[in-house]
Order: sequence, then C-alpha cells, then structure tokens
Amino acid sequence: MKLLDLKQIHKGKFLSYYVASYLNKDNKIKEYEFISRDPNLTKDTFGNNVPAGVGMVPFSLDKQKVVLQSEFRLATNKFVYNFPAGLIDEGETPEVAAKRELKEETGLDLVKIEAVLSPTYASPGTSDELMQIVVCLVKGEIKESCFVDEEIKARWYTKEEIKTLLEEGAYMSVRTQMFLWQWANS
Repeated sequence: MKLLDLKQIHKGKFLSYYVASYLNKDNKIKEYEFISRDPNLTKDTFGNNVPAGVGMVPFSLDKQKVVLQSEFRLATNKFVYNFPAGLIDEGETPEVAAKRELKEETGLDLVKIEAVLSPTYASPGTSDELMQIVVCLVKGEIKESCFVDEEIKARWYTKEEIKTLLEEGAYMSVRTQMFLWQWANS
C-alpha cells in the first residue's frame, strides 16, 4: 500500500473528515475515508500523531472492584458501558489527564498508577486517534459528571456483576468488553 494523496473534506470542532488516496496491492488507486482529531493533517504528517486521549482502568484499592460507567453516546443513540476516558489537554501528560478526567467524570481520586500502557489506536478502521490507557487504583465517593453535555452513570462492579453484564449482552466499547471478559474470568 502506498499513500498518494490526502484531502480534508470537512473540518469540525473536534473531528475532521479525510479521504486518503492510495495504491493497493493490485496497483489500483483506491480511496479510504477516516476521521482524525488533527484538523491540520497532511500527507507528510499523516501517521505521526500523538495520543489525543486517555482511558482509565480504575480499580478499588483492594483490586476486587472496577469502576465502569454507562454513558449515553450520541453516535450510537444509546447508553454504552465504558471505562472513564477523555481528551488530553495541551501540555498534559497522560497521567495528569487521567487524574483530571477521572475526577471530572466520576468524582473519584486517583491514588496510584499501576501502569501506563503504550499508545494504542482507539478505532483503527475509522480513525487515526491514539489513546493511552492508565491502569490505576482509586478511592472516594462516586459523584455525577460535572458536564451538562455528558450523561454518565458511574459505579463500582465486582467480577460477578461484570459477568452478568457480559451475559446480558450489555453494549460496550470493544476494548472495555475485552478487558472485562478477561478480568472477570481470571
């Protein structure tokens, strides 16, 4: 595969829509549509992105429970289970963003960072967005999100409660479902 050209079709407030022209294995020119958080992406800078967001896997101090949120996601028009996550503000590290986002979305305090995983693509079939996952220990009382444009219901879950969610077919992001299945069955 060889990238030939990149055109911005629409520049939005948070996402931009691009069409990449490329040469496939049969030497035919094809086009591929995707979105990016980078509003100034060019053929030369494409693929050089830095993490735009952070996701947390927040455990209780004894690691017997995990915080999960059910959030109304406009792109699906339904509530979807996911771990707390958000954008990394300019000048923030993933660790600082994780602490801030966790507090904003759940009211909880990040006590200890267990691991910061390497950057990973959020949805490589539709976006070039990179995220970093922060595995952490948290404490405190869950509170409602401080943003009026977000409808988030966070709570603590045990492995048995997670198994029930999975068995019931609760809607989740793919990374959340994969992690929860592994954790609940370990």
